[in-house]
Amino acid sequence: MLRDKPVSHLVVILFFSILGANVLGETLRIVLTFVAGGGSIVERALLDYVPYQIGPHGLNLIILSFSFELSLHFNVITLLGILVGWYYFKYSY
Repeated sequence: MLRDKPVSHLVVILFFSILGANVLGETLRIVLTFVAGGGSIVERALLDYVPYQIGPHGLNLIILSFSFELSLHFNVITLLGILVGWYYFKYSY
């Protein structure tokens, strides 16, 4: 499987699938809070997350400065996104 496909494609596909799953999870959190109210059992089971943060990292160029921070919320929806990304990588091309 990995003989024909570069590992960089796997990293990119998993990165975007994790980001997409996080967006989907936060959207579900907003919808479930609106529909069922805060703290429902479905929200706690599917959408409770473990935060993972990288940063903030700064780059100062005297006249311009940049800062970068990445924060991901891992939950059940994120794990499903990882599985979907792996399936796409393994069977799509």
